[in-house]
Amino acid sequence: MTAFDVSCIGFCVLDILGRPVSSIPPGGRALMIEEIAMTVAGTAGATAVGCAILGIGTRIVTTVGTDDCGDYLSSKMQRYGVDCTLVRRDATVPTSATILPVRPNGERPALHVPGSASVFAVAEADMTAALDARIVHVGGTGMLKAFDGAPTLQLLERAKALGRTVTFDLIQATAETLALVEPLLPYIDYFVPSIDEASAMSGLDEPADVARFFQSRGARNCLLTLGGDGVYVAPETAVPFHVPAFDIPVSDTTGCGDTFTSGVIVGLTRGWDLTETARFASAVSAKVAMGLGSQGKLSSFEDTRTSLAAFKTKPASRIYTG
Repeated sequence: MTAFDVSCIGFCVLDILGRPVSSIPPGGRALMIEEIAMTVAGTAGATAVGCAILGIGTRIVTTVGTDDCGDYLSSKMQRYGVDCTLVRRDATVPTSATILPVRPNGERPALHVPGSASVFAVAEADMTAALDARIVHVGGTGMLKAFDGAPTLQLLERAKALGRTVTFDLIQATAETLALVEPLLPYIDYFVPSIDEASAMSGLDEPADVARFFQSRGARNCLLTLGGDGVYVAPETAVPFHVPAFDIPVSDTTGCGDTFTSGVIVGLTRGWDLTETARFASAVSAKVAMGLGSQGKLSSFEDTRTSLAAFKTKPASRIYTG
């Protein structure tokens, strides 16, 4: 028996968002907007908070600074119910933070301070506790300079030796990121990148081809998020399928991929098949897209299930086949 359902390891960042921002005012002029928010974000941070909101036992393993931004992230995650015992504080760097002027269509260019993400690593003294969960989620490869490469591989090797289920996501992937990811793939049970990032690494465009690329290198199941077109799912032993996106009013797409992964993790803890899991995860992502920031309007497992039953799907821009 493990202490937690999931241990989310890696990238955690403070997002400061404003919407809608159609342009940056010249000089020292001001632009009046509707909303400003601060949220817990990142491929480990937002995923951890999403899991906690959805009711499963969640630990975060990350590093923040000793500044006010680090105080905010730690206290906010604790208020959501995330165990922060393994949140380490580093006085040599600022906390990772991003300013996001969200466009009227939900897109968000970013102004980012790498900060604490660049020094994050899992200390040997923390390793046993970091892996004390049914599911080990690693998020942020490509942004974790001290952890990327051999340290990540060693952690995943130990996770699989313990019989853990491994989920994996990354951020800002490029063609060069493949060199970091490829050695990890044989240890990844559920690979959950966006199609843009997966295409950048593989050099391929078609979701079916992209999924085969990563599965041929060891990833067992691939779930490729397609933005407004939903998700393409390539199971390890079943026929690939497409889950359309839901027809919702989009406020902001920040954190949609991170919290989609939260939905996948929740589905795995409940023993659902991949079809039910992907539909639920899509509903989680939709709830986030309806509000500002990585938590959006996500409030509970029960509310998400109710919304899933009520949401209507929207037509995909194309037919996805395996």
